[in-house]
Amino acid sequence: MKLMRLRHAKLIVLLIVVANLILFYYSWKSTLWKSIASTLALPNLKTSDFVNSPSDMQNVKSSLKDKTRNSFKHIRKSITIAFRNFYTFENDIKESIDSILDVLPNMPIVVFQDNIPYPPIIYERNATASKMEEFNVRFVNLGFDIMKPIQELNPLSLIHTKYVLFMPDSVRLNSRNILQKILREINTNIWEKDSRGSKTKPNALSDNIVRRMIIVPFSGNLKSFAGCLQITLDLPNWTVHYEAVNSSSDKCDLYLQKHAILVDVAVLKEMPDPISSPFPEMFYIQAKLNNITKFVFPQAFQDGRRLFVAYHTKQRRLDMRRRQFRDMYKKLQIKRIIRRSHRVNMKTESKDGNSPQRNIILDSQFSSANFSMPLVTEIDLIGCERTTKSCVGTVYNQRAFYIFLGKHTPPCCLDKLKSTFNHILEEFENVGIRYWLDNMALRTAIETSQLSPDAYDIDVSFNVADLERSNAMKKSQNKPFVDNEGFYWIKATDGYYFRVQFSKINQIGVNLLPFEISGNEVKANGFFGWKAKPFSADFLHPMSTVLFLGKNIMCPNNVREYLEFKNLR
Repeated sequence: MKLMRLRHAKLIVLLIVVANLILFYYSWKSTLWKSIASTLALPNLKTSDFVNSPSDMQNVKSSLKDKTRNSFKHIRKSITIAFRNFYTFENDIKESIDSILDVLPNMPIVVFQDNIPYPPIIYERNATASKMEEFNVRFVNLGFDIMKPIQELNPLSLIHTKYVLFMPDSVRLNSRNILQKILREINTNIWEKDSRGSKTKPNALSDNIVRRMIIVPFSGNLKSFAGCLQITLDLPNWTVHYEAVNSSSDKCDLYLQKHAILVDVAVLKEMPDPISSPFPEMFYIQAKLNNITKFVFPQAFQDGRRLFVAYHTKQRRLDMRRRQFRDMYKKLQIKRIIRRSHRVNMKTESKDGNSPQRNIILDSQFSSANFSMPLVTEIDLIGCERTTKSCVGTVYNQRAFYIFLGKHTPPCCLDKLKSTFNHILEEFENVGIRYWLDNMALRTAIETSQLSPDAYDIDVSFNVADLERSNAMKKSQNKPFVDNEGFYWIKATDGYYFRVQFSKINQIGVNLLPFEISGNEVKANGFFGWKAKPFSADFLHPMSTVLFLGKNIMCPNNVREYLEFKNLR
């Protein structure tokens, strides 16, 4: 009897446990669907509408599927994802594409390549994926192909959506939410301020071109590094300025660290070469010239596999970047690069101990975002070295070719011209040669105390009686002479005067014009032309000085009257 009561008690306890489990299951299921519906903000779906009946559950599931399907369709019709900046010798392209297609099936993806790699990169989706996904991933060679028509040579012809999202290599897309948010952000109305400070709505452009871009950083970016640069282009002076600014600043013209870019395809079609390398630096410069505004998105993408861990791959990438930047500056006709950043200036001396080694890679220059550090300015000059030809080129009618292009003398040539002039000045003063600044250089010295921005040479006149005091000029009378510092002394072939060049190959230099004092008249000694016009010796007795390039240089007295006499005023 006691045993029967014990069995009934166990059976009752078991029934109670099973009933509680069933109640807990339905309560958990109802709560889960309520939270999903509130998160997705389903239209006309209230909390009171949730019931535990199977028909209601089926309606909720179908509504969720419809909303998800519409969201995928909207993203696919609005955005094409493009990979531009990656390296064939080490990349994470296949895994990055897989992560995108796992979240957004059939997403249009374009991979741009500078040249056809070997072995070629072949993308194959896993066995469970549809063949349509592989067709949506296209690898495009940007190199010239004589077999292609002109339409196919335009890489933008492969993008059929309104926007393109340029992705860097090694990305992991975990959700479509961030794509929906940046798409919503770029479509929002922008209110701009006019010159009086009042807010005005921008005018509606034809074809609804969105003249702004969204910059999306990555979660692995370092917070201690400067994120943005302000770009100032001075094309008449062959110069580009980079200055580190705060990432939240509206002056962010170039984002340095790893990021993605969402931009209207119609904006790219207004640029001459929007996806040329180095990307995205070349693209940012063109966007600056086209007045495209930028917005740094507060959320970030997730990084993929870490690349360039080995030293040789890192160095190989660095060498390629150097070549790309060198080609970019040559294409843009940039000869001087000025960088300003807030960091401790740590320069290493070059092998010859004269000039510091500087790198033209942008992402290694603006290392610190600590704006309490001093502002460091670095200047790089490209071209016009001792082993390269002068940038001046052909001079016709006393005007160089770049004057007709609306440009001044390249700053690298002006720098070498100043170095040559200072070298001659030191030589003449050491041996006691009587000289004076003359002609166009004298006029600009009186007006600005500086060298003319259009100067391609400097005239220095001297007393021919002092010629024998200079060993360099004595040696150069018979044949060209290279002094200990590499300057090239030569006797001109079109007259009896001397010329000192920066080097034998680089012909930028200073003209040394010999004059002979005969009684009360100063006459040219063996050379001709408008520079050889005789003048009174009273201009040289006594001599005067003029401030030129930071130094007091000898010049004739009554210099303004002297310039008027030579028809230079």
